[in-house]
Amino acid sequence: MKILVLNSGSSSQKACLYEIAETLPGNPPACLWEGKIEWLGDAATIEAKNSRGVVQRHEISGSSRVQLLERLLGTLWRGEVQVISSARDIDVVGHRVVHGGPHYEEPTSITPEVQCLIASMQTFAPLHIQAELEGIDIIGKLLRSVPQVAVFDTGFHRQMPLSAAVYPGPYEWFEGGIRRYGFHGINHQFCAKRVAQLLHTDLGNLKIVSCHLGNLLAGSHSRWPQR
Repeated sequence: MKILVLNSGSSSQKACLYEIAETLPGNPPACLWEGKIEWLGDAATIEAKNSRGVVQRHEISGSSRVQLLERLLGTLWRGEVQVISSARDIDVVGHRVVHGGPHYEEPTSITPEVQCLIASMQTFAPLHIQAELEGIDIIGKLLRSVPQVAVFDTGFHRQMPLSAAVYPGPYEWFEGGIRRYGFHGINHQFCAKRVAQLLHTDLGNLKIVSCHLGNLLAGSHSRWPQR
């Protein structure tokens, strides 16, 4: 089974194609193809790489997000880094979605109703969710009937106790849906499971502190004081 994974962010777009057998691998599999788009103002850099180490890189300006993502995904089935014969070779597409709100905890098949509920969370992360919804729409146009699945960053944290989820403010905030949801849960979940695997133990036997280091400083060094 070939699985395309999209991680649509506010300043970048990442994607990988994996091939998974019927039995899930014990270790993270290497990807057949990986691609990314990075935006800097009106310009963008598209880079794609296949498992043979062939790299294709272009700098483009004046194109929309939709056009750039279509171009990136097109390198899967044509050009120097091609790894499949056509879009029809992809069996399923998974999307990292930043916020599931109170509705979603587990990975969920994407339907029009699910898309509407994801869109209703846009207030919490407007740039990310807009990009993720665009990615879902583009895949629907390019791959037609290929199943799409949303995996929610907030799902990993949904079991946090109310003492941690409720902000120290008026309780009406919580009743109105304002609470700690927790973010980057997919990353934290992977890190926790991987640590347990490397230590040859069960997660229940460990207390783990994981730190998610994002691209806060990327492209913004001039806004930070030099020491």
